[in-house]
Amino acid sequence: MILIILMLGLLGFIVGFLALKQRVQRWAVGGTSLLVLVIAASLMIGNDTQHWGMQAVTKTTTTTLQSAVKNDAVSLLLYAPIKHATTERIYIYRPMNQTKRQHTAANLTTHVTVRPSKTNTAVLTTKTTRWTYRNAIWRWLFSLTGNHTTLINRRQTFRLPNNWATLSVSQAQWLAKQAQVLKTTEQATMATKIKQLRTADPSLSVAQAKAQVEQQLQKQTPSRLAKLIKQAQQQSKY
Repeated sequence: MILIILMLGLLGFIVGFLALKQRVQRWAVGGTSLLVLVIAASLMIGNDTQHWGMQAVTKTTTTTLQSAVKNDAVSLLLYAPIKHATTERIYIYRPMNQTKRQHTAANLTTHVTVRPSKTNTAVLTTKTTRWTYRNAIWRWLFSLTGNHTTLINRRQTFRLPNNWATLSVSQAQWLAKQAQVLKTTEQATMATKIKQLRTADPSLSVAQAKAQVEQQLQKQTPSRLAKLIKQAQQQSKY
């Protein structure tokens, strides 16, 4: 609507001072139109530069997360450095009960932090602040400008339990390969230990020996996994 008012003011200004012959009519129409023109232009400039008629509104959403990659041993939050930057990165995550992964935005208005959490569930808290019109009158006035909301900033905080790890995409790929190697090694170790147990105690069945070996390996899994993750974090992030 402000554009229409601006055009009417300009048209009235031209007609008033150029088409009307009587001095009183010229100043009445032309002067009034000039005032309308100045007010409309001032409102447009003020709205564009100082956000006249608008207010900052913050909306907070919380998203429960699952591991960005399917892994029974560890849950992962992934990231990718932006153009080989040291600190600038986008984070890759997967909301609960969804198969498609999402990522944070790479712009100056988005700020992302990763923090540990004492809970057992990983969550992403997003606080989005935008300029919105104070009331329906201001929205109606600028209805034809097409700029009804403007992003001020977006703050996203990942809160991860202790059993989660944060790795770059490259580091996660390295971890997957090493985990497969470890699994193959454990299978070979299991076969050897089962044979050793049955040799030492022939009364043990294969199932009994296998259960004992699996129990031993399960006790060693957390320390092995922690060591493997630490090694992954030491790999190149690019």
